[in-house]
Amino acid sequence: MTDELRAKIGTVAGKLVQEAMTTRLTWEEIVAAFGLAAKATAQAAASAGDAPADECVARARRYFEDAFAQDVHVVIADGDAAKGDAEADENPLLATARRRHMSKLH
Repeated sequence: MTDELRAKIGTVAGKLVQEAMTTRLTWEEIVAAFGLAAKATAQAAASAGDAPADECVARARRYFEDAFAQDVHVVIADGDAAKGDAEADENPLLATARRRHMSKLH
């Protein structure tokens, strides 16, 4: 995986996590939603003619598990201290950590 692709995927993941945290779901429920979204995306690819549904779902599961094995670094920032911080605004993972600190993920 190239650095550019890794950065794009990281940006999307950060945005998804930020959005999911606004739902008031627990973190376990959010993880389940991501798995469901992966399967639904695979089924949509199958419907679009990429490959048979079982093949697309199997590939999605493999990619999901491969991604889960990747190292992830999370920065936790105090919500008040990070307000107005340009780095936090430009870094989706830092923004996620700030929002996570302020939300109820029980």
